[in-house]
Amino acid sequence: MEEKDQVKQELQEIKQELSEEEKRIKELEEKVVKLENITRAVNQRYVDLQRELEYQKERYRRDLEELKKYGHESLSLDLLEVVDNFERAFSVALPGSEAILKGFELIYKDLLKILEKHGIVEIQLQDKPFDPYLAEAVDREVNPEVPPNTVIKIVRKGYYIRDKVLRPAKVVVSIPEEEVT
Repeated sequence: MEEKDQVKQELQEIKQELSEEEKRIKELEEKVVKLENITRAVNQRYVDLQRELEYQKERYRRDLEELKKYGHESLSLDLLEVVDNFERAFSVALPGSEAILKGFELIYKDLLKILEKHGIVEIQLQDKPFDPYLAEAVDREVNPEVPPNTVIKIVRKGYYIRDKVLRPAKVVVSIPEEEVT
């Protein structure tokens, strides 16, 4: 009998060890699931960060390109004021100042060449339909010789910087006689 009791006790101990091992296996399986979830989250974060890095690189490249293309916009606007002053001076030239005027014309042409070299060119609007993206209408006049809504006079020239409007022109636009009140 003693042997039977001993076998029962050993069997009981084995069952208890088995139960403890099953608990240990369950704990380990739970840890594995948790670690797999953490790994998935870390991998997703890594992919997201890589995507963000690529986006930032592209944005930096675009910003750098934009800076190269339009970085001198502020200086160009200031230089256009000098161009305007030259044009005003030419329109009121005094008699007997032809030699000085000739020198100013050379400087003016050089300045325009420099601006053109950097992508700044005049917007051609004379006798064309009015476009509010390219010009600002500062006055309206009746002119039966041209269609309505046509630029008939340029008060201040407008300029492009490459493919973008640097400074809109100020223009006078034709209107039909019926609109005059």
